[in-house]
Amino acid sequence: MTGSDRSEWRRAPRIDEQALVKFKDIGGGAGRKTVAAKTLNMSESGLCLLSPKALAPDAHLALELSLKGHDAAVMAIGRVVWCDPDGDDYRVGICFTWLRDEDRDSLQVIAEYVADRTGP
Repeated sequence: MTGSDRSEWRRAPRIDEQALVKFKDIGGGAGRKTVAAKTLNMSESGLCLLSPKALAPDAHLALELSLKGHDAAVMAIGRVVWCDPDGDDYRVGICFTWLRDEDRDSLQVIAEYVADRTGP
């Protein structure tokens, strides 16, 4: 399934938005490094980012998402749904699976952020 085919089964509206996101694979093994990337689009249910490295489907990532106009980063855990090559980088689809207690409202923050940018 290609990126264009995926839009038909998305649960929530997405916006094309480049935001800084840092992620770290939290799967087994030590020495996992934090990687900086940019989102390509996002919704309250997940995001697509451009990664400098391939990520395995079903890998779990710790995410730190910086949204324009918000002082605090949104912290979440996400699961890699798909990963496609894009030149020297990779487009990665991630669905949110967990938020830390301090960020219980983060999905609402993202939903409102998306709604503000998609208009009426």
